[in-house]
Amino acid sequence: MTERPRPASEPGAGDVLNALAEAATQLGSFVSHVMREQPGVALVGAAAAGFVAGGGLISPMGARLAASTLRATFGNLATLVALDLLRRTVEGDCIDDTESSRSV
Repeated sequence: MTERPRPASEPGAGDVLNALAEAATQLGSFVSHVMREQPGVALVGAAAAGFVAGGGLISPMGARLAASTLRATFGNLATLVALDLLRRTVEGDCIDDTESSRSV
């Protein structure tokens, strides 16, 4: 078998490996920057990557973790909505009392 010449526009294996090495270097510097500047974001990213690598929602533990997280989130959300409605009601009563005392 004779090896056919490669067109100039087609990259070789060495070009691909060099591009991958450059991408890995840039990714490493980005991750280092994020870990230094925003450690919370890095922690959440690592947790998400671990969740996906561990099977995500397919695994029984992942499904339980997702269900309990959703329950806690919606429970907190319902509490926040109730507190906001209560705050608006109290502020509305205070505004109504102030306006009624002015009109007397």
